[in-house]
Amino acid sequence: MAIIPKTEHLKDLPHALRLVCGTDAVVEDVAALQLAAHDIFFQSPQLPQFILYPRSSASLASASASIHCAGLALAPRGGGMSYTGGYLPAQAYACIDLSRMNRVVEVNTHDLYITLEAGCTWAQVRDALSGSGYTTPYAGPLSGLRATVGGALSQNSMFFGAGQHGSAAESVLSLSVVLANGELLHTGSAGFSGASPFARWGGPDLTGLFLGDAGAMGIKAQATLRLIPVPAAQGYASFGFPTLADMVGAQIDLMRQGLGSECFGIDAFKAVHSAQTGNKLATGLQTLSRITRAAPDLISGLKSAASLALTGTQYLAVHPYSIHLALDGDSQAHVDGRLARVAQIAVAHQGVVQPASVPTVLRAQPFQPLRSVLGYNGDRWVPVHGIVPLSKAQEVVRSIETLIAAHAKEMQTHNIVYSPLTANLDRAFLFEPCFYWPDEILPIHVDVLGTSLTAAWQKRPPSPAAHALVSQLWTEVTQCLDSFGAVHFQHGRAYPYLQRLQPNTRQLVLALKQALDPHGLMNPGSLGLAAGSPNASEIAASS
Repeated sequence: MAIIPKTEHLKDLPHALRLVCGTDAVVEDVAALQLAAHDIFFQSPQLPQFILYPRSSASLASASASIHCAGLALAPRGGGMSYTGGYLPAQAYACIDLSRMNRVVEVNTHDLYITLEAGCTWAQVRDALSGSGYTTPYAGPLSGLRATVGGALSQNSMFFGAGQHGSAAESVLSLSVVLANGELLHTGSAGFSGASPFARWGGPDLTGLFLGDAGAMGIKAQATLRLIPVPAAQGYASFGFPTLADMVGAQIDLMRQGLGSECFGIDAFKAVHSAQTGNKLATGLQTLSRITRAAPDLISGLKSAASLALTGTQYLAVHPYSIHLALDGDSQAHVDGRLARVAQIAVAHQGVVQPASVPTVLRAQPFQPLRSVLGYNGDRWVPVHGIVPLSKAQEVVRSIETLIAAHAKEMQTHNIVYSPLTANLDRAFLFEPCFYWPDEILPIHVDVLGTSLTAAWQKRPPSPAAHALVSQLWTEVTQCLDSFGAVHFQHGRAYPYLQRLQPNTRQLVLALKQALDPHGLMNPGSLGLAAGSPNASEIAASS
């Protein structure tokens, strides 16, 4: 590890970091600090002292040690798409941006793993594996053009492959993690002297300690993910439903039958007005050559693409709710048989066959520019979600719908639109109410979408009353979900974690935090872990 000169004063720290990490590794520009001080929904009470862009595990470790010695908190940042204050401490901190640590370290198809630096995007993972015949079981979120591997593992996430293979965390074999004091820790089989990162086990599962931790336990420097063969055949299906209960019933049965590598449901508003769905589908239907190249047979691909293009997008508004499913198989016959079972289940729940444009385009062009950070007309957007057992899915959805209905009049007053999204996660069900409302947009929206698209929306005035009501709805929905024992991705600083744990579990988490971060400087406040280290009496009090 390179040695960063000791600093007597915090103001000398950026200069000391530049000496070892590079002159361009530390940014103190006010506009950049302002961008880093908020996410999609939350704002930090203060700007970071500076932004550090390490380029290697060694420079990250050295810089973390120096920042720690200076008594400054560290907040790791990936693609910046948090909506739960994931990288926004309430005390003086340095923002650690991992975007320049984006090397693919090793693609090992003999031992079936890929090792990457944490700043790699999921699109880069896909590109690195292109032509190899292999893929990661979980293949990334819809935001994979910007979302990083490290961010997804810190927050956990789902989409491509999650219906069959589970969330991002379940594809991980090994991690290299920089602790608050700059120590570099290896987990899984890589934690043994002379061993490669081919296995997650070999003793206690230390890898799991740093997954879904919201950056509270350490900064992920590298990750090793499992590889599986690319499926031999794929199939797609979409169905419209008259009610949300019908759609959810179909999704539950599909999950119990293990059908769907991806399976998600949307209402008519999201299908037509959501910028991500509408724009993505329209663009995909115009780019027929890409769909054709994704098809295993050129002629059938041309016919499929042409057929999809003729359908347009109008059909999405015909039914109040619709599910969209992609599945994989060992052969086309295998896929066709599974699709027949999907159709039987959907029809049994009042489902009506629709063109499979949405899942086909999503698979053909998985990582498009992230348009969904704002609504179609530039309205603000924020989701809230919970993951529940299949047996509780219908009751959870009914309870949330009742809660929303109770606020219908005041929501209408403030032009707040509620739009639910559902998704199947291996052995579980995700329910994600989303809210859209007119409000001022933030610098991160401009950064993601560009100045041209957002020019008119940048003039939109703030709407504090609407924002306050959305915040209230977000909290009430979370509390309702948690009353059913829901779990969450992206805990950050918004979803309750520590306070929901049983006393002995809470005691263990506090003890682990103290052991790994005794001064409480690693992303303080995430997971509900307060700034400063928990002392012995606090840990004892939690039992």
